[in-house]
This record gives sequence, structure tokens and C-alpha cells, in this order.
Amino acid sequence: MYTDIVLESLQKQKRPVEAKKIADDLQLSESDVLSSLNALAEEGRAVLTKQHKYASLRVMELTLATARVLPGAPSFARPVDGGNDIYLDMPEEIAMDGDRIHVRLTAKGDRPRGILVRVVRRAHKMLTGNLFIETEEHEHRRRRKHSRPRPAPVPEVWALIPDKRLPARISVEGDLVGAAGGDLCLFEVTKWPRKGAHMTVRVIRLIGQSSDLSAQLEAVLAQNGISKAFSEEALAMSAAFPQAPQKGDYAGRRDLRDMEIFTIDGRDAQDFDDAVSLSENSGVYTLGVHIADVSHYVTIGCAIDADARQRGTSVYLPGLTVPMLPEALSNGLCSLRPNEDRLTYSIMMTVENGRVTRYELFEAVIRSKARLTYDDVNDLFAGRETTVPQNLHETLFLMNEFAKTLTKRRIARGAIELDLPEPEFVLGEDLVPTDARARERGDAHRLIEEFMLIANETVAAHAQACEIPFPYRVHEAPDSERLETLEMLLSALGRPHRLGASPSPAKLQEVLNDFNNRPESVIVARTILRSMSRARYLDKPLGHYGLAARDYCHFTSPIRRYPDLLAHRMLKMHAKGKLTETAHAAWAGRMGELAQEASVCEEQAAQCERTGDQIMCAAYLSNHIGRAFTGVVTHLSRRGAFVTLKNTAEGKIPPQLMDDFYELDDDQIMMVGKKSRRVVRLGAKIRVEVYSANIPSGEVEFAMLEERKPKRKSTF
Repeated sequence: MYTDIVLESLQKQKRPVEAKKIADDLQLSESDVLSSLNALAEEGRAVLTKQHKYASLRVMELTLATARVLPGAPSFARPVDGGNDIYLDMPEEIAMDGDRIHVRLTAKGDRPRGILVRVVRRAHKMLTGNLFIETEEHEHRRRRKHSRPRPAPVPEVWALIPDKRLPARISVEGDLVGAAGGDLCLFEVTKWPRKGAHMTVRVIRLIGQSSDLSAQLEAVLAQNGISKAFSEEALAMSAAFPQAPQKGDYAGRRDLRDMEIFTIDGRDAQDFDDAVSLSENSGVYTLGVHIADVSHYVTIGCAIDADARQRGTSVYLPGLTVPMLPEALSNGLCSLRPNEDRLTYSIMMTVENGRVTRYELFEAVIRSKARLTYDDVNDLFAGRETTVPQNLHETLFLMNEFAKTLTKRRIARGAIELDLPEPEFVLGEDLVPTDARARERGDAHRLIEEFMLIANETVAAHAQACEIPFPYRVHEAPDSERLETLEMLLSALGRPHRLGASPSPAKLQEVLNDFNNRPESVIVARTILRSMSRARYLDKPLGHYGLAARDYCHFTSPIRRYPDLLAHRMLKMHAKGKLTETAHAAWAGRMGELAQEASVCEEQAAQCERTGDQIMCAAYLSNHIGRAFTGVVTHLSRRGAFVTLKNTAEGKIPPQLMDDFYELDDDQIMMVGKKSRRVVRLGAKIRVEVYSANIPSGEVEFAMLEERKPKRKSTF
């Protein structure tokens, strides 16, 4: 489709027009333009009028926004293209939190107000929650001896939704498909709320018992439309593959089986999609990054490809992985397992003074010499006992030294290092977490990260130079208004920085460095992250702000990311001369849509993973009710204080669980106890007690403990 140029043409029009007008202006077929216009209308970036004409949002005086709606609080609309939040009035149709909406401004200024015109796309088509059946028990008394008894009341059936962004109780209609009260179910919305009409849902399927953690994770997947099951055609196709490459697969490939190539992954990993090699001669390095050649087996449009495109990415929840490819491929034929022949798409880079001076992209066959883990390699670097084979020690130390050189060069050019902690869980029976902690990242993690980054940059620069249709990974500059919020925070924290409307990445890194090893560092890092645009896939090479990279893509994980698989295909088609003028035009027309699909899938997976981590943190803390922890205050509001523990679990201290009545300052940087005069600041370490943990919602409440006072020393 030609959505970008069609939208550009539509925005130049001063009134609604028919598709034919745009087609004539752009000299495109009317059917192609109509497809693009309909796609734009579905996304909310254009409007289809009742007269079957199309108009830009400017012509219709509309703003595309995301609804921010919480029960008991004012509703807002957050403009998609940036700008102040809009107070939202909803006279007829009711938007839910996260819905994409059209808003018409009714009052401008610093506190704009608008009216909901229509909901473009619902954020919550599927919901998960517990089934609740409400029955009334009456004793029916007969007025006369022979009077008929009153009919028993019809029980009311409700869905109890743990997500506080939605109504807590939603009416259920239709067949319950065997579910009973208290069961965890997947619901489909059958009627959206309007003024005077409530929301209703119906049961799609029974997921399991609400007390079962695996069922809770299944519910997270179901609500985000992610299925664990592959199509029968995809499973049959994957089962038909051999367990190892066949002789015919080696034709035209470079044989690297004698090279010292190996993988480094997490201890529990099964899908090894990248292997590395390194040699050095007089300060000149030859780095090899060897990627599983998934595209050799998964061809365009086949059943496995269709499933992979729909999933977009693998999803990793605690104790549960939903792979993008069937396990016969992801953990078998495509996984770069040690001492087994495997097909790769490899890039060999000559690096001098941290810069790639030459490179080769080619199909190869390798034989990994070892399957190393991050923990074992970190033990080697730290001088601890390790299981890493002795013959690989020298190469690994060389790799570590080389990776540090690459890191220094990347930081010097202005890349941002946001090292936010991620949770890691030790799981017992039935997925019950026995421990929760922040995941440790050592030199081994950074080594692989640096090698993948330089490979991705090199491949993206190659794709741009060759002008092939390609899924780039882009990260645009921060929003200026969010940067103002960051400046206000920095001033309130006593370390002001003038950032301006478009600071360089290096300027934001200076801010991070200024708060290094300070309690407020996590708060500042989170605020910087929120100020930046979300990285996404696009068919245009707009560069990567956070990495300070002119060109960037995802190339190194085709087992678990669809854009990487797509990148391999385009590179191969170009190398083999298959991108004819017709093929080039066809792929160029499709690439924007494919990139957008991948971005949506990535966000769904990220939401699943965040929710899964919250559920596990709540499950862990539910077994520690009453236990005291030390945490850092990460947010203050009139509704309470948010505290993050060292193990990354976050919880809220509501006003009723504080040790005093606290008054919040205007900058929301500190609060002061009315009686105790105790001061609690952002970034302060405080002692809290676990008060409650709601596993389905992942919400945790803490109670504030009294401040410890130093003991007086006796003097004589």
C-alpha cells in the first residue's frame, strides 16, 4: 500500500474528496489508493464521511488521541502526535482506557478541553477475569394455602475484572460454556458502554482456576490475543523437516565448520539463534556474527510464515515461553546447538579503531564448538571457577577487551546507557516463585550485546546503500513537552539541566551520569525513558536516537523476531538478483504495513511480559505479608506513594497506610507529615511492610513503617 504518500496528498486537500481525486493527483490506480485510504481511516489518521469521501483530520477539525480513563477520576485524551492532555467530555459514546479516539477541541489553552466524537479502535476487545454468579436466597411465603409459589429469581452473572482501568463488574450474557463461579475465563465484549447503557461480555472459554499461576499467565496471553497453539498446517510442515541439514542444503554456502565459533546465552535458553567468532592481527579485528538461517526453511507465505507473521515475536513470561516458530525449528533444526551442523546467514566484519572498514554478508554452514552461558563466562572473567573449556579462554578474554572498546566508542558518539533493572524469578512447583531478584548483567551480556549492535548497524547501512525495501528499527527524538517535565524534575531534585527542545543523546547521558550511584537515578532514568519516543519498525531509515546510530535494524534474532526474518529475505533476494523492478515495487509497497504489524505485535508482547512480571512479583510478596523491606520512593501523588524494592517489585502506599497525614508539595518531589514533620522525598529509602498482594492484577500495597531513630548513647 501507499499509505504515506496518500496521507500526504490527503492533507493538502481543503475539503473531503473522493479516492479518484487522490489517484489522479498521484497517478496511481484507484484501487491502490482506496486500499490505502481505508487503512488510514481504520487507523484514525483519516476520516470517511457519510458521503463516502475522505478527509484529513485537519479538515474535520479532529485530533487523534489515546483515551486515559480511570474509574472515579477525570478522563483525558492524550494526542498521538504530542501536545497537552485534553480534558475529555463523553456525552454519548464512552471510551475505555487505551482506546484510540477522535476528539474535537471545545476549549484551547494550557488546559484544553474536548469532546469525544468517536472511538476509532478499542484497546480491550478481549478481557480476562473471574466469573461471579450472584444468587438471591428468599423464603417464598404463600399468601393462601393454594397460591402458586413465586418463581425463583434469575441469578445475575458478572465478570470480575482485575484491571482497574475497566469497570470492576461487567454483566455477562449468554452461555457460560461450562464455567462455574470463581473460574478464570476469557470474555469477549458484546456491547460497549454508552450513556445510560452498561458494558456486557460473553464467555469465550474457561481458562482455569484463579488460584493457578499458570492459568493467570494464560489469561495474560489470551487478553492480548496471543495464542500458544500453532495452526495444524504449520505443525505438520515443521514435523516434516529433517532433524539436521541435508547435503543439498550446503550448496553455495561457505564452509565455516572448522572455525572457532560458539554461542553464549542464558542458562535456560533453548533457541540459540546467534553465534560469534573473533580473531585479531596487529590491532585489526575480524568479528563474525553467525545467525540461524531461518529463511532457508521458512519460505514466504508458507503456513509457518503465516503463524510467525501473526505472532511477530516470541513472548517470554516467567516459566512460560510462547515461541514465534514451532519448537521443531526454534529449539531444533534452526537452533545453533553445539557439535551439530547448522545453516547460518553470517556477517564477517573487519574492525579497526572501533570502526567497520570492510564486511561480507553470506550464507554459511557452521558447527558451534560450545554452548556457553552468561553465568559461566562471567565467572571466567571474574577469576572464579568455571566450566568454560580451556581452549576458549584466550578468545573470550580477547572478545571482552574488544567489546569494551566498542562500548567506549558508542558512548563517545553519544549513545544513551539506560540500565534499568529487570526482574528474575526462581520458580518452584506450579510456577510458585520462591525468590524474586533483579537480573544481573555482567561483561558476558554486554559482550554479546555489543557484537549484535555492530552487526545490526552494519547490515542496516548495507540495506540503505543498496536501496532495498527493508524493515528498519527507528527511534525518533524525544517529545519537547515531555523534556520540559524532565527539566522540572531535575530542578526539583537540585541538579538542574537546560536540555532545550532537541537535546543530543549525549546531553541526556550527561544527566544520567550526574545521578550515577544516587538513589534518584532510577527515577531519572525512568523519566528519560518516558520522554523518549518508542522504538518501532519502519520502512524508512530514520536512525536510532538512543543508540546515536545513523542506521539500525534487527538482523540477529530471526528465530524469535519476524522483522529479522524479513530482513534476511530482503538481503538474500538482493544478493541473488531476485529484486527485479516489479518485485522491488511490490515489496516497497508492502514493507510499511509489515513494519507496522511487527511494531503492534512487539507492543503486545511487551505488555504481556510486563504484566507477567507484575503477577509474579505479587505472587512472591503474597507469601511475605507482614514482612518488612527497604525500598526507594519512585513516585509521589495525593493518592499515595509508590515504592520499588531492590528485587524490582513495586507497590503503593495508600494514604490510609501511611504513618501520618502527609501534605504533598507542588512539585510532587516530597511530602511532609502533619504531626511528625517527617519528610519523605523522591529517591528516599524507606522501610515498608507488605500489606496486601493481588495476584490477578499484579497490584501490591505497602504499609509505611515508622522512621527508625538512632539510639542515644549514654554519656557519663
